[in-house]
This record gives sequence, C-alpha cells and structure tokens, in this order.
Amino acid sequence: MAKPDYFAISEQLKNETDPVIREQLKAQLYTFTDELTEDEKALFGFVPVGYIENDPGYIESIFSSYIGKHYGPNGEIS
Repeated sequence: MAKPDYFAISEQLKNETDPVIREQLKAQLYTFTDELTEDEKALFGFVPVGYIENDPGYIESIFSSYIGKHYGPNGEIS
C-alpha cells in the first residue's frame, strides 16, 4: 500500500462538507504505513517543530529552565 499524500488529503478535508466523504478522508489521513518525514510530523503536530526543547538541566549552579519545576543536583527546586 502506497503512503498517503497527507498534505493533499488535509487540504481536501478542509473544504469537504459531505460527512461520509469527510470520514473517508479522515481514515486515509490517519493511516500511517511508513515513518513520517519531518514535514509530515509538523502537519500533525500541536506546536511548531523546535518550539519545545528538552530541559538542559542544572548548569554551573544555575537552574536553566524557564518553566516548570526542575531539580538541581542537590534536590533544589527551580
């Protein structure tokens, strides 16, 4: 089975009003037969690629996180 053209299907889905055809398009859109490319992953993502980064942790006695609760090497909370 060939990999669906996720971009074309998503464009069709935006304009389709027939509920039966919409369900068929959704079934095609969410059929993953192969690994997604980075562009395809971005199509299905909730936030832009690169927006969320791993917390770099404790660097030279400074907590580096901008959000959330993170613990330093001695249990300090930032």
